[in-house]
Amino acid sequence: MRLTGFPWRYAAYFFLAIYLFADLYAFKGPLHQRVRAPATLAGVSGEGGLLAARVYGRGLTLLELNEAMRDHLWRRGERWESLSAEAQKQTRWLVLENLVNDRIVRAFRVMNGVDRPPAGSVTEDEERLFKKQFEREADHSSRLTLQHLSEDEFQTEVKADNEDLAWIQEKIAHRTRKVTEVEAEEWYEQNKESLIIPPSYRASHLFLTRHESKKPDREAEIRQIHRALGSGEGKFEEKVELHSEDERSKRVGGDLGWFTAERMPEEVMAALEKLEPGEMSEPVLSRLGWHLLVLKEKRGARVPAFEEVKTEVLALLQTEIREAAVKSLMAELRLKSVNPTRFLFYYPEVIGQSVPAAMPN
Repeated sequence: MRLTGFPWRYAAYFFLAIYLFADLYAFKGPLHQRVRAPATLAGVSGEGGLLAARVYGRGLTLLELNEAMRDHLWRRGERWESLSAEAQKQTRWLVLENLVNDRIVRAFRVMNGVDRPPAGSVTEDEERLFKKQFEREADHSSRLTLQHLSEDEFQTEVKADNEDLAWIQEKIAHRTRKVTEVEAEEWYEQNKESLIIPPSYRASHLFLTRHESKKPDREAEIRQIHRALGSGEGKFEEKVELHSEDERSKRVGGDLGWFTAERMPEEVMAALEKLEPGEMSEPVLSRLGWHLLVLKEKRGARVPAFEEVKTEVLALLQTEIREAAVKSLMAELRLKSVNPTRFLFYYPEVIGQSVPAAMPN
């Protein structure tokens, strides 16, 4: 007797689902092992081809992670060897998550499109800024080679990056608002003590470098100039024009402008703190060379008026609002990337191998 009306197709789907569940989660069978095994990027050999993650079908390689880690540490002024094992692990995942976020944004932007693509001039401006970093065209070409990019590929990537930023801006527009001056002033009143400007100085100097191989004894020179000035032989600005080796300040009589202690060698600051406006120091030796210093003005530590910092406070609060909006958007995109269908995969055993790439020559 033939059975009719039985939903064979749905029954097959049901048993297939049971098998997949059992293989992937219950018994960790062949399919589970295949999914968990380190993936590699087609056509790329060696460790650089290993995948640290896969985002919407696009592989994110160990090489890309290593290079991003190098740039991350360089911007922060950190050394990989100085980090603890836990800090190294956190750095790997922080950098990886930033790369994953970029890939997720790219995937959604490609799927949804940009309502208002950035003007071509924006891409051209960024290309010009990038090229200005290099004195020679050969250096620019060498950097592209290190990044495995041709000139056309670089232009395409810059254009795509700008479109990603435009897409983000469109998606967070309803989540952001303009900060008012009233809000900025309220923030200033609550936080103005954190804005204290440290003591600042305005001074001039006459400078002799200590790195002139043909003139090993600069102390004799600087003391002779000091004695001449002390005896009234010429003005300080005249001696600066004749002898100083700081070409930037030499053109303005040695004037260094206003500065705080963070910008100057400790020896220079120690000498200036002993002077009153108009006085000249004894010769001062720093790691840079010899200095004769004339203090022009000094100001004590102070809290700046709101008007002095209004622009910066408005920018800070506006940035905080934008960052919160981007964080909220990324949380939504990540949820959509794993639920109900998973488009985001990590390979922890590969991620654990990551170390910063060497700095390019």
